Amino acid sequence: MFRKLLFLFLLAVIATPADAQIRKHQRKRSTNAGTLFFYWGYNRTAYTQSTIHFIGSDYDFTLKGVKATDRQPKFGANLYLNPVNMTIPQYNFRIGYYFTEKWAFSLGVDHFNYVMSHDKEVTLDGHFDMGVDSLWEGNYSQETTTTDRNQFHYEHKALNYLRIELMRSFDVWEVGDKRQFAITGNVGLNLGPMLTTTNFLFANYQTDRSTALSGYGIGANASMRLEFFKHVFVQAEGGLAFAHLPGVKTRSDDRNQRAKQAFGLATYNVSLGLMFYIKTKNGCDSCPHW
Repeated sequence: MFRKLLFLFLLAVIATPADAQIRKHQRKRSTNAGTLFFYWGYNRTAYTQSTIHFIGSDYDFTLKGVKATDRQPKFGANLYLNPVNMTIPQYNFRIGYYFTEKWAFSLGVDHFNYVMSHDKEVTLDGHFDMGVDSLWEGNYSQETTTTDRNQFHYEHKALNYLRIELMRSFDVWEVGDKRQFAITGNVGLNLGPMLTTTNFLFANYQTDRSTALSGYGIGANASMRLEFFKHVFVQAEGGLAFAHLPGVKTRSDDRNQRAKQAFGLATYNVSLGLMFYIKTKNGCDSCPHW
């Protein structure tokens, strides 16, 4: 009996350092605490119908059932790859940090375009003073009408979602003794202000680039990240969000003219990113060895 106990004790003494050594030299993963990442990509976005309330000193009207599209230019190397021009298309930028195992915070911007569609039926309610507009005049109540691009237009030339996100990651798959290739899944919740730059054509007057902090957004997203040699990744991401914009500025020279609206959006993007491991200690009091 004593020999058996002695044997088990010696086995435990021998195994403990070996187990500690294994834990000490555990392979670093992109989802470990201390990982910094950023990425840049481009998106396509679809919007739900919206009710838009337009307010001014001599008009107050609502358009219901307004449809809108995004505007993503055709691919061209000088547009999408040139640092001078790469903010013109609809883009996504993010910088984030894993503050603990598999949990990260990120900051970034999603840049969308919101362009009102025309030759579609909308419902008009409201009032226009005499002589304000050549298209509409007087009072309207639940009247069906169509809009003409040459007489009325509303778009957010820039719909910038300045977002903060809490993200949870999952190690899905990896290949190679040094994790040369890996797949990581991510889900996240986000919120933040919406910064709009709006073009507005109404009453024979076109105003461009009226900028305002118009409201806020809240959303959720999921992504799949393909990682190469621990530092480079390609990511495909999809998300849903709700935008509430009670303070859209429609005239840059008149703060009393504004619009209110809310809508949902569905978006997807493809991005290229980099990861850096900035935490100096990994459990064995040494910098990671790649």
